[in-house]
Amino acid sequence: MKKDRHAKDFWKGKGFYLALALVIAGAATASFLAINSMMSRMEQSPQPDPFGEEDIPWQQNTPVDESQEGVPVAPSSSAPAASSKDASSQTASSSSSRRQSTASSSSSSQPAAQSASPESPAPEEPASSQIVQEPLFASPKSGATLQTFSGNELVFNETMKDWRTHNGMDIAGKAGDVVAAPAAATVAAVGEDAQWGGFVELQEGDLIMRLCGLGELSVKEGDAVALGDRVGTLGQLPAESAMTPHLHLEFLKDGEFVNPAEYFAPVE
Repeated sequence: MKKDRHAKDFWKGKGFYLALALVIAGAATASFLAINSMMSRMEQSPQPDPFGEEDIPWQQNTPVDESQEGVPVAPSSSAPAASSKDASSQTASSSSSRRQSTASSSSSSQPAAQSASPESPAPEEPASSQIVQEPLFASPKSGATLQTFSGNELVFNETMKDWRTHNGMDIAGKAGDVVAAPAAATVAAVGEDAQWGGFVELQEGDLIMRLCGLGELSVKEGDAVALGDRVGTLGQLPAESAMTPHLHLEFLKDGEFVNPAEYFAPVE
């Protein structure tokens, strides 16, 4: 009897909690079933268009040329063409502005780049613009050298049949050849000599240039001549007539005979 009483007391005290647990379990089961049903319906419902476009039947079925009440009429085809031209001109203008801006920024940055290296070497002048040094002396005529300057050495003169110094140089030619000034100078003397024929003396500073054996004389005393100017033509040289026709040329420096070949190389 005591055992039955204790069992009744036990279930009497615990019955409330057992009923509460059953209610909570039922509520949890109902919630799970409701959530599961909702998820199934959501999976079966259609998804919205990701691009946000709507399917409007009149846009597909209404002809373009038919006007509809309450619907604005699109402008004629010439309007879009004009718009495209305007857009093209605006694009070209924008591109031109960008190019001008780029060119301006590029040109404005160029002086800065140049000023950054002020010590850069200056470009060399082209060869055509460089000054060419003109020769101061040139042979008064073309031709072979027949006899050179002897200095203090005696040489035999075939015409005079004696030994003497040869104080100049002899340049071969023929009668009538043009004789030119060997340097820029002033005509100091012009004349005829019994031994040396027609002669012209040119002076430049302390240098005297004597041209002997001339026929025609083209200058007079006091004339200024430039290098290469005509002073006469080749004629006869009595003191050396045994030789072929030639020009006898003498140079005197401070009154002393010097070798003309030291001033220029005669043209062969």
